[in-house]
Amino acid sequence: MNKMLTIVFATALLTACAAPVSNESNEKTVFVTSESFYGNLGGLEGADEKCQAEASAPASIVPSGTYMAWLSDGTDSPDSRFTKSSHPYVLPDGTKIAENYTDLTDGTIQRVINIDPTGKTLGKNLFWTATNSDGTTAQQLQTCSGWVNPYTGARGMVGSTSETSTSWSSYQQSRCNTIPNRLACFQQ
Repeated sequence: MNKMLTIVFATALLTACAAPVSNESNEKTVFVTSESFYGNLGGLEGADEKCQAEASAPASIVPSGTYMAWLSDGTDSPDSRFTKSSHPYVLPDGTKIAENYTDLTDGTIQRVINIDPTGKTLGKNLFWTATNSDGTTAQQLQTCSGWVNPYTGARGMVGSTSETSTSWSSYQQSRCNTIPNRLACFQQ
């Protein structure tokens, strides 16, 4: 009888150990890319691909999942493209920047977005947005021609890794073809 109980217990233990462990939380991770890019991003899709590539890179510490750029093209924006999470948005180190999407887009964030996907804290940097702090698109003239082949002298709105006010998303304008900037990437 003891031998039978031992076998049953061992089988149950092995089954439990073999079951996949879910490490998913409801928090959504946010980071700034390690790389900087000129304004010819390949549109919103190309920018999302850049975020996804950095999130999936071997050196990345961010959870697996789908990542999209906090970026607008004059028509589409995070407000129309993103899954609006009711859960907190956090940096790769776990620092909370917003309680949920509503808090993220209320004009201010709790902490600066200044960590790349490897966990490195960045100094002051700019990232392409063309997005108002409420998640809506900025004017077409601030989108580097929709992030596809910007004309000479085109400008795009950028956010700042050192701001928590509305300037986190709409800090200033930057020249599309002469100054490379990062991207802010949000897990969906």
